[in-house]
Amino acid sequence: MRVFISHKNEDSNIALIVHKALVTHNVDSYLDVLDRFADDGEELISHIKTQLNDCTDIIVVISENTKLSWWVPFEIGMAAQIDMPTASFLLTGVDLPSYLAYWPRLKSVHDIRKYVESKRRIDLLMELRHDNLSTASKRRYGTPEFYRLLKAELRK
Repeated sequence: MRVFISHKNEDSNIALIVHKALVTHNVDSYLDVLDRFADDGEELISHIKTQLNDCTDIIVVISENTKLSWWVPFEIGMAAQIDMPTASFLLTGVDLPSYLAYWPRLKSVHDIRKYVESKRRIDLLMELRHDNLSTASKRRYGTPEFYRLLKAELRK
């Protein structure tokens, strides 16, 4: 599992908290805090595509700053096109945009443990049930199951 952490630059400190929580659970992640580009053009788009393709999941940090972002919706759209498991890391007091309401909502670093455990269970289940399927097919079948499992875990 490798998680792409999508966020607005102003939320880099929160994205780092998500990254550290993932590391605590032995999960690799991509966080662009260390990556800087001279322009927001073709080079950046290519870089984002490459990093998303190297990841299995995406967690989106949602704050008031997200409403001003061009890149966060772009990254979410790219991930959604390939059925990449998606969750939001929602800060307290922030209204969730309607286009993110379908996906599980993580509200604390403790929820990241539930995310990781649920994802590992579904990944194992997909391997056992559908060993002969492509990665894309496993995502198509596994992602909805992951959402159901994680949402149930988050309600506990």
